[in-house]
Amino acid sequence: MKSIIPLLFLSLFTSLIIGCANLEKGSTYFKTETKLTRDSINSYRKQINDISNDVFKPFQFTGANHTAINYRLLAPVDVSTNSSYPLVLVLHGSHAVGTDNVTQLGILAKLWAKDNIREKYPAYIVVPQFPVRSSNYIADAGHKVLSSSPDECLNTALELIDSLKKVLPVNGRKIYVIGHSMGASSTINSIGLRPDLFAAAVSVSGIPDFNHIDALSKTPTWFIHGNKDPENPIGSDSLLFEKLRSKKVVQIRYWEIDKLEHEIFPGLYIGEALPEWLFKQVRK
Repeated sequence: MKSIIPLLFLSLFTSLIIGCANLEKGSTYFKTETKLTRDSINSYRKQINDISNDVFKPFQFTGANHTAINYRLLAPVDVSTNSSYPLVLVLHGSHAVGTDNVTQLGILAKLWAKDNIREKYPAYIVVPQFPVRSSNYIADAGHKVLSSSPDECLNTALELIDSLKKVLPVNGRKIYVIGHSMGASSTINSIGLRPDLFAAAVSVSGIPDFNHIDALSKTPTWFIHGNKDPENPIGSDSLLFEKLRSKKVVQIRYWEIDKLEHEIFPGLYIGEALPEWLFKQVRK
């Protein structure tokens, strides 16, 4: 797919990235806003969503607990015999719960199928579809915010990654997890379940858990959340960021998007900010 980004898009996005150029190290907070028109955002989203589902090959995996999940896999265009590649686990929101093995292919999955991204950032992209919610929310009385806890099907997705590592040329130090909404909650839950697995994470508009602060403090994570989110209020992510910042962790980004509701910030799929940041992170 050939993407043509209007000069206005590039100008606005470049200004955003330049403004964040000093946020590469340490625990950082940044507040910005979406300056693109709704028509412009919808137009660009359509370009990505129009990428054929068929580039993601369909499979099924059954875990140790006999839970079966469908998933899609996007492989690098050219796989070299002597090379290993990053792996990105993309977790979907609650709207995609089901078994059709299609609905989970949203923006955060399909952006990796853009021609320029596949060429510059070759990787295995794994997109499971959960038959039930992968994370559930509870009122955390102690913290006075919502928190999340993982369902067993999330463990199955993590077992899937272990299985793929055995049969694909995956770089074990460059495995990443990203997600939006429930998928973002499961992203944070995944780090708690498997602190040994991921080099970095990106969580967009999720509800975190507060039971694995030590694991989270050791994993570079980029939180992005709209401050007008009516579905997953920003307060949970804000509190988690403050707890992580108090531990003086490294590489924790927190972007608060002014006036944004429950959607993915366009800066993640316009340009290369997401893969560029992720692939800089390498698990020690």
